[in-house]
Amino acid sequence: MFWFIIIIILLIVIFGVISYLFTELCQKINSFISYLKHFAQKTDTVIIVAIITGGVSIIGVVISSIVSKIFEYKFNVKKFLYEKREAPYQQYINMVFKILEQVQNQNDFNQEESQKLISDFSKELILWGSNDVIRKWLNYRKIAFDNQPSDNFAILYAMEEIIFAIRKDFGHQKYFFGKLKKNDILSIFINDINKQTK
Repeated sequence: MFWFIIIIILLIVIFGVISYLFTELCQKINSFISYLKHFAQKTDTVIIVAIITGGVSIIGVVISSIVSKIFEYKFNVKKFLYEKREAPYQQYINMVFKILEQVQNQNDFNQEESQKLISDFSKELILWGSNDVIRKWLNYRKIAFDNQPSDNFAILYAMEEIIFAIRKDFGHQKYFFGKLKKNDILSIFINDINKQTK
């Protein structure tokens, strides 16, 4: 009961302060409007036009400066992320080449080395990877570590989707003129990929 009364009192005080501030603000606005009306009646039209023009110019400069700073900030953030993503993304491409090279040469894949490559890439990806790349990577891991994958090529397609997402992060567009299609990236690693996946 005691705390309930305290809360009620606090709410009343807060409401009173807000009401007072709102009333004061309204009075200040009314006073400013009255001053402008009085100023307009007593001042020459040419001076008023000059003041308005100057005010608009100042506002334009301020807005332009703010917008410029926002774009500059976004550009710097994008540039920073580009630089930070380059190393882990390159690490992923190297990992893909290494895995496919061992598969093509029918070499036994070192499980310990594989886990280390995946672990190292995952650490960097958490910090610097885009949301799209992280989602594609999680999908790849889900497919790759499935006990009974229904389609061996599903793993390759998941890897290809990660590469598409990485290229998008670096400014390459997938869905415009000269777009890359499914199997285009895989054909770099695997000969006759289209025939094998039919």
